[in-house]
Amino acid sequence: MADVSVVVPTKDRLPYLRKAIPMFLAQAEVKEVVVVVDGCSDGTLEYVKAASASDNRIRYIDNVTNKGLPYSRNCGLAAAECEYAFTGEDDLEMSDGFFTTLLAHMADTGADIISGRNVFRWERETPAEAMTRTDRIPGPAVNRRLIMVHPDINTTGDQEQPLLPAPMLARTDIFRKVQFDPGYRGNAWREESDFQLSAVEAGYKLVFCPHVVTFNIEIENDRGGVHATWGFKRVGWVVKNNWRFVQKHRELIAKEFDVGNLYVYIVKFAVRRTFMEVIMPQLIKRKRQIFGAPRG
Repeated sequence: MADVSVVVPTKDRLPYLRKAIPMFLAQAEVKEVVVVVDGCSDGTLEYVKAASASDNRIRYIDNVTNKGLPYSRNCGLAAAECEYAFTGEDDLEMSDGFFTTLLAHMADTGADIISGRNVFRWERETPAEAMTRTDRIPGPAVNRRLIMVHPDINTTGDQEQPLLPAPMLARTDIFRKVQFDPGYRGNAWREESDFQLSAVEAGYKLVFCPHVVTFNIEIENDRGGVHATWGFKRVGWVVKNNWRFVQKHRELIAKEFDVGNLYVYIVKFAVRRTFMEVIMPQLIKRKRQIFGAPRG
């Protein structure tokens, strides 16, 4: 049985982290959870100190101040002691036997880096309801016009692709060789895509495996983790990070994706994100003020 280190950067999401750590440790292959405390102010540091004192499978790194997601991932992966590492998240849920299945499919496909289906579940949804909803999503797993992965699409089988859902499994030494780029700041958007295209450029094989599922919880009014910035400030970081991303990987993007002129792509992208991050939330808020919040 392969040993897995789960690396979990966290910022101000203690209620979810409390659930995530025992869930990871319930997986037979997981021998340690490395929590990277990234400038938390909600009691996370005190919690992981106490948890690590009572269970030596729980280790922690304290960044003291907020250093960002890429920096935190690299620190946790540098400290990982197992042959394999998994980029866990503090709000993640997963099914039983997750790593048993994912490791088997990794061996079968010859994948260097592998990800399962990653479903975004609303707080008021059950996992079954989220699966039913996302099973209806059409289209390919990778949108080659937007350079985006659709993490919750249910494909018919394992497939090699240049972009994957963020929770990834690989040998620890691969994570250390490729590394996450700490130049992606703010909300750190694009840091996983950057890592994945860097891995492709380095000759590694990336595989999407729909036979296992993780869930991310969509938290209403979330101000922790990458949602610590929002509105126009968040849009600004998303656009800056996206520009860094396309400049860094322009040759591979020209080969693998269908974006056309990069400058036109960036402008269209900025408009789309402004609508999604600023205008749409205001419309939803206004609708709730007029008609009342939906019943849960």
